Amino acid sequence: MLPQRVPPIAGETLNSYLARIAQANHLTAIEVLAVLPTWFSTKTNNIDDRAQHHMLAPAATHALHELAHLTSTTPVGLARALPAFGTDESPVRATTACHRCTARLGIHQPVPVHLPIHHKVCTRHGIWLSDLGEPHLDLSICLEITTAQHRANRLLRRFTPQQLTLAHQSAVEAVPSWPASPATVPHHWRYRLLALQTHNHQRGVPTDLDAYTHAAIYPDALELAASVLAKHPRDPARSTGESSPHLRTTAPTVHGHFATQDSSSQVRATASRTTR
Repeated sequence: MLPQRVPPIAGETLNSYLARIAQANHLTAIEVLAVLPTWFSTKTNNIDDRAQHHMLAPAATHALHELAHLTSTTPVGLARALPAFGTDESPVRATTACHRCTARLGIHQPVPVHLPIHHKVCTRHGIWLSDLGEPHLDLSICLEITTAQHRANRLLRRFTPQQLTLAHQSAVEAVPSWPASPATVPHHWRYRLLALQTHNHQRGVPTDLDAYTHAAIYPDALELAASVLAKHPRDPARSTGESSPHLRTTAPTVHGHFATQDSSSQVRATASRTTR
């Protein structure tokens, strides 16, 4: 067992976790892999952590227990935190863990994670979890965005992640480009967009990021998505994870699968139409 215990972060990639173990114990990643089953060397060469190759699957349980023993953690905790050991097939997106959450654990470098696609905000710290490669946004200037994430979490008590994702993606296209009247300007996503850009620019975050538009439009899109979902009472299809015919036909897909990140092209198209 290693002297320095390293707890995993929810959704953390296997490569990231092994690298943190090595760093905390003043080892190289190769030295850590050398004391683990060969399953890990093969798995870390796969870009997709959640891919379960039929040749690797039988050895996954043994690998999990060996890693738990090495790191003095529990197999249940590791399996719950690391997608490499999980069996959940819900759509996810690549991002980094909330930097304020990781800072509380003494981690000051970005931690790449795969989070459920509907998890866009750290509600504890009011942080927009931008897509991988983009900085997080502070939402303290627009609390309604964090409130929208709470609403999304409540919707998941009645609908599947797939249904919520499809409804939200469809709603992005339907959000009005401009306020209906001057009186509604302070409640429109464009007003929110400017507030976010101004506030975060003061914190050193560039203003030309897709994340701003994704975050600004989120409350409006989620409100529309909720109204669409409300028209489709819970039915047996939802208990099996299938989407209703209405949601399947109106929501975009990517190569036959649910989109695994915020659809930048969709939101950019919505934004560009407003400038014409």
